[in-house]
Amino acid sequence: MYESRINTLKKWLGNAQEEILIISPYITPDTLSKALSDISPEVSVTIICSWRSKDLQFGSSKIETYDLCKKNGWDLRIDHDGMSRTIHLKAYVTDGKMAMIGSANMTGRGMGENIESLLPVDLELHSSLAESIEDSISGSILVDHEIYRQFREHADTLPTIPEIPSLTVIHGATELEILRKMPSEPTITQLLKLNSIRDALPIRGLRFGEIRRMLRSNSIRGSSKNTINDRTNEVMHRIIQSDSRFDIQKRYGTDCLVWKIHHIINKEIRNHLEPFISKPLRDLGLDQSLWEKETNGTAVRNFCLSKLPSEIKTAISNLSDAEKTLRLRKDGKALNPSPIGKRIVLTDLDGSFLEILPEQMLQNHSVITSLWFPSFCVFEAPSGMKMGDVLLLGFGLWESDHQFMQDLNSELDDDVQILIQEEVPFMQNLFRKEADSKVIFTKIANVKGNNHLPLGHPERNMSRYLTRRALVSISQDIIGNNH
Repeated sequence: MYESRINTLKKWLGNAQEEILIISPYITPDTLSKALSDISPEVSVTIICSWRSKDLQFGSSKIETYDLCKKNGWDLRIDHDGMSRTIHLKAYVTDGKMAMIGSANMTGRGMGENIESLLPVDLELHSSLAESIEDSISGSILVDHEIYRQFREHADTLPTIPEIPSLTVIHGATELEILRKMPSEPTITQLLKLNSIRDALPIRGLRFGEIRRMLRSNSIRGSSKNTINDRTNEVMHRIIQSDSRFDIQKRYGTDCLVWKIHHIINKEIRNHLEPFISKPLRDLGLDQSLWEKETNGTAVRNFCLSKLPSEIKTAISNLSDAEKTLRLRKDGKALNPSPIGKRIVLTDLDGSFLEILPEQMLQNHSVITSLWFPSFCVFEAPSGMKMGDVLLLGFGLWESDHQFMQDLNSELDDDVQILIQEEVPFMQNLFRKEADSKVIFTKIANVKGNNHLPLGHPERNMSRYLTRRALVSISQDIIGNNH
């Protein structure tokens, strides 16, 4: 398509005998040079484009166009911020009589990637179009060296626009439009100022409804609620599948397309903890009275936090919704599964099944909430290791991504169905065991003297646990460099 359109225009301009006028708000020098490569040196050329600040800032128009024009003896005229009217016309005029008129700018996208149109028009038959062309000339100024210098200096002061993420699979304009509406990837400075993860949406993403409105406003097909909802889900999933920096999180009251942010904070944490990693606590200043004590996760976590600056500790406290420790064996496997969420109670003290819904008894919401943005202190401490010998491996926040949440919700739904099918309290744990679970399972403590009590009795400890395989994945994410 690019070769077809640019070659058509190149042939059109090559027929000029005396003069060429190109009016295109957006111009890139390479495309302009190719379009004019076959013209006679005797033909006079005038270029009109936009040098408004936003166009220079976004790179829609290039200030280097002046260099090309000066080299070839072409006149360059510009529309700029001081003009009361904006030139939007795209016209490619030969000898003041005929013009190619349409939507295509003199850019690579305009001449190839975009859906555009250019049609030949006899200006003598369209006086209003001829007037618009004349207005474009009078509404622009001729660029000389001094004007170029002023605009060059001005362009250098414009703030850099963050690049849209490089998407290896996404090609659709819809996805790119959504990404343009996304806030820039949050900085560590922004994250450290947050009071909680619940305050983070304005700097990290868009709600489902915001994306849906964008799709509806651009849609000429299927505008029913269900159709738009389905399209919104499809587009959001294409984005996260194409770029791992994004995620869909069912937070903030709805599904949201967000930047993942844990790696930004964890990089800052790693920078401060680097001198202490993989060293025994006895060599890092642990009080000597604790060296021979049994390993205590909370104590290790607190010791690790003491090595971080106060602003980092405050941010961890503000953002984290669960404070966890992750104890590894020498082979990198998790030593124990990790409890998560509230205890499960299914019966009263007499052992009678509670007259409430299974969803209320299992309190799945508390599990999901506590896995939004937990923080983990990761350390190596095989069974029996004393505190002084514990190796500090890392500390970080962790985000349960879209796939993890799908697996979690599936296992939680299975538990609800099992409970619905039970008409009386049962003695054995009919929920999934750890070996059968991908993410989370239910564990009953073997409390001596209470094993005769029914499942979920207040005196029979029953809780949800993250599986060891899930914990290994979390530890690799926090202590590794593959964020």
